[in-house]
Amino acid sequence: MPVELPGYRVVDSPATVAEDGLRNDVAAFLGSTQRGPLNTAVRVVGRQDFAAVFGGSHPGTIPRALAAYFSNGGEVAWVVRAGRGGRPAAAVVELGDVAAGDGWSKDGPRRMSFPGTGLQIVATSPGEWANGTVVRIVYRAYGSRCAPELDLAVWAPGMVPVRRTGLASDELLDALTSTGVVSGSFTGLRIEGRPDDASGPAQLTWVLTLRDGVEPEMGAPELRAAVEVQAQIEEIALVAVPDLSEILPDLDAANDVLFEMVSSAAATQDRLVVVSVPANDVLGLTEWSTRVESSIVDPVHRRAMAMWFPYLLAERLNPSGPERFRRTDPVGHVCGRIAELDRERGSGCSPANTLVSDAIDVAVPLPPTLQAIALDGQINLVRQRVGGGLELWGARTLDRDAGRYVAHRRLVHRIVRASRRVVEPLVFDRNDRLLWFSVARAISGVLMEAFRSGSLQGATPDEAYRVRCDENTNPQDVIDAGQAVCEIDLAPAAPMEFITLRMTIGAEGLLEVVDQ
Repeated sequence: MPVELPGYRVVDSPATVAEDGLRNDVAAFLGSTQRGPLNTAVRVVGRQDFAAVFGGSHPGTIPRALAAYFSNGGEVAWVVRAGRGGRPAAAVVELGDVAAGDGWSKDGPRRMSFPGTGLQIVATSPGEWANGTVVRIVYRAYGSRCAPELDLAVWAPGMVPVRRTGLASDELLDALTSTGVVSGSFTGLRIEGRPDDASGPAQLTWVLTLRDGVEPEMGAPELRAAVEVQAQIEEIALVAVPDLSEILPDLDAANDVLFEMVSSAAATQDRLVVVSVPANDVLGLTEWSTRVESSIVDPVHRRAMAMWFPYLLAERLNPSGPERFRRTDPVGHVCGRIAELDRERGSGCSPANTLVSDAIDVAVPLPPTLQAIALDGQINLVRQRVGGGLELWGARTLDRDAGRYVAHRRLVHRIVRASRRVVEPLVFDRNDRLLWFSVARAISGVLMEAFRSGSLQGATPDEAYRVRCDENTNPQDVIDAGQAVCEIDLAPAAPMEFITLRMTIGAEGLLEVVDQ
């Protein structure tokens, strides 16, 4: 309802939510968390979602970057906890002795039936995080309705205790799972209780302390596996590995992971790899830039990657003692700004010259010499404007030619996503003029939307884009190969450069988009 006062008008309207599958503002973060499933992409909406699965603000490379992402405008993220092996903390308890032919012994929970004589409790994921978790189960022979009941309490380190009361024995495992911290299973034979037996104890208490949790390993192979996992999620538009240099101090190993990331992004043509440069001085920046330039030489790969420098100073998630601020990877800040601008102004909007929050300063000074080396290596800067906050200074990819602007690449990614959506229902149609016309019409609709939003250059649609799907793009040899080819030329708003996309519908219904 609008609120009106003299000279003042407020209208409350819900925010527009992008159609599923067409969002271009969703980031993926790969690395370590305190807990959570390994090598599984989990979608989180806000910090509470993340905390419920991965442990919130506890140690790991992802939590600080994800907090910056949400603080700078990100709404949705996919998190992949990379790792291999490890062991979850666990504990086992015997619920009581069994009397031959007589169910529970006189010291056992005689009035209640149990699926087994023992109970094993295991943390939900590997790692040391659950070591010291205390689980207390209380058996009461006479509950609120004079029937036997169980009470459950779980205390995990650094987490709010969880309590459940009035449980039946067959509800205990579900109650353990609902805590999100542990799960349980019964061992041994099922024992039938005797509800009419009053000879047993009125109350029993079992206390278990989980131990022997082991952290999973995480190195280059595990990060490459995480890259493969995120590549399967169509919604992801930005990909980052926070603190990659801390995970892999060896620059060659780090470059191998970067190559895997940009190769994956270039193959799908619908996502941007956001990378930070971990250098502290001119020598380190020069070495990093040289290694990256020499290892990523394909222009298609180069335009799928954008680098920012330097690290930032941001508040610790759990500040304690005199060290309130820490050196923080800027990838979360950058992804958050890109995501918010995408929703508010469109994918063709550049993040350059926008301000970032959740940081107070850059971690290293930026003298002119350092700036010159960074800019020469296609590295974007984050600089401190006196009295004006932290600013993203530049938004270019690693490519030095036509694909050098982040805004242009992001616009192409959005058009590729939308084109896939409208073309995929046609992939099994007969390959003839009717199919070509349907494809051209569907893609023209997508480009017209981009033109009307101001993302494309030109006074008329003819000056902004061209779509060709006819006999010229589909000669007989292409048809015989079971393919249909559509070529798209589009001119981003600035500068006036045409980008050509070649879209191919394969014989098996596969849709491939190549940026020429």
